[in-house]
Amino acid sequence: MAPDFKRLAWNASGATQCYAKKKTIRSYVVEVILSSAVDGQLLQQAVDRTLVRLPYYRWSIVRHRGRFYYAENDLPFLVAEHDGPRYLGGADTNYHVIDVTYFGEKIDFAMWHTLCDGLGFNRFIEAVLYHYMCLKDGVAYDDEGVYTERVPFDEAETLDPFHKRGKISLREMKELSRTDGRFHFPELDEPDGKGPEMHRLPLSIKTEEFLAWCKANGSSPAAAVAAIMAKGIAREHKVDEGTIMAVVPISVRRHLNAEKTFKNCDVAVFVGMDAADVNALSTGELAGKARTVLKDQMNNGTAERVYAAMSTIVHLGSKMPTFGLKTALLATSENHPQNTFFVDYVGSLRAKGFEDQILEVRYLNPDPGCGSCFVLMSETAGRFHINLTQSFASDRYYQAFCAVLDDEGIAYERLERGTYLNPAIERPQERR
Repeated sequence: MAPDFKRLAWNASGATQCYAKKKTIRSYVVEVILSSAVDGQLLQQAVDRTLVRLPYYRWSIVRHRGRFYYAENDLPFLVAEHDGPRYLGGADTNYHVIDVTYFGEKIDFAMWHTLCDGLGFNRFIEAVLYHYMCLKDGVAYDDEGVYTERVPFDEAETLDPFHKRGKISLREMKELSRTDGRFHFPELDEPDGKGPEMHRLPLSIKTEEFLAWCKANGSSPAAAVAAIMAKGIAREHKVDEGTIMAVVPISVRRHLNAEKTFKNCDVAVFVGMDAADVNALSTGELAGKARTVLKDQMNNGTAERVYAAMSTIVHLGSKMPTFGLKTALLATSENHPQNTFFVDYVGSLRAKGFEDQILEVRYLNPDPGCGSCFVLMSETAGRFHINLTQSFASDRYYQAFCAVLDDEGIAYERLERGTYLNPAIERPQERR
C-alpha cells in the first residue's frame, strides 16, 4: 500500500488518462540517444537540480471517492541504470509517476500521461539534459527557454484550465465526434492488429531541408506530414471517396490563457483530406491545403469547442456515482475506436551548445486501446525525428511515406526499427 500522501488539487486535465476498461494502462516514453555513455551519478545530480526548480514533476497521483488528485511526494526520486523504463506509480519508483533510467548511451524518460502532456514533459526533459550536459562538460551552456533557477516560479505553471467547464450544446458535441466516411486501416481488424506490443518505424530529416519544403508549399510541419501520410495511404489503397483524416493534437494554452501550465492542455483537431484532393493534388498542394484547414481549426473557435466538449465530459464523468460509471464515460480512448491516424508534433527540446551530442529522440506512445497508427514528430538538434508507431506489424505505410519523400526530393535517413511495450502503471487504490 502506498504511503498516505497529502492530497492536492483535483486532476481534471488528466482525468481521461486515469480511467480504463482494460486492466493495464501503460506509460508514455521518450528515449534520448546520446553520443557517449551516460554517467549515472551526473544524471542523478541533473534530475535533483531540475526538481528543485520544477518540484511538481515529483508529485504522485491519489484516488479519493473515485476521482484522481495530485499529491505531494517527498520520497527520493532515484535514477536507475536499467535497460528501459520501470513500472510506474508503485514502489519501484517510490510512487512517482515519472521515471528516469539510463543504459549505455540512452536515457529513458517515462511518464503517466495524467501528470502532464507532451509539451509539459518536454519542460522536464530539456531541463534534465541541460543540467546533465553542463555537469558533464563543465560548461555553462545557454539556458534560454529552459526552466532553470534563473526563471522565477509562477503559480500559473500549475494552473489546471479543465477545472472550468466549457459551454457546448449536445448537437455540437455530436458534430465534433462524427466518424462516418473516414478511411479505416484494415490491419486494425486483424487478430494481431490491436497491440498491446507496438512497432516503431523511425526516420529523420534535416530541419532546414524539411522547413524549406514546407515554406515552398505554404505548409507547416504537422500539416505537411499529414499530407505525406495521406499520399502514402493512397498509394496502398484505392480511396475513391470519403476522407483520409489526420487527428492533430494541439496545445490550447494560448486559447485558455494558460501559457505556462505544465499540465495536460491539449485537444485534438481534425484535418480531413477528401479522397478527390488526395488523388488530384500534388503532395505540396495537399500540404498547403492541409495547413489552411489546420490553421482555420485553430483560429475559428474549433479548438475552444473541442476543449468545451472535453471539459464537459470530464465534469460529467467526475460526478457519476460509481467508479464503474466514471470509467464508462471517461475511458475516452477506448470508447472511440480509431479509423484514422494521428500526427503529433511534440515540439522541440532546447539543446543550445550541445546539439551534436544528441543523436536521436524517440517519442513512444502506448496503444490507446483500440489499435492505432501515430506519426510522432519532434524537432531537436537540427533534425526532425519522425516515428511511425503502430499497433500492427506491416511496414507498408512507412515504406509508402518514404516513397513520397523520395518523389519530393526530400532527403532523409531511415533509423533502426523495432518493437516496444511501455511499462505498466500502478493506478492508486481508493483512499478515504
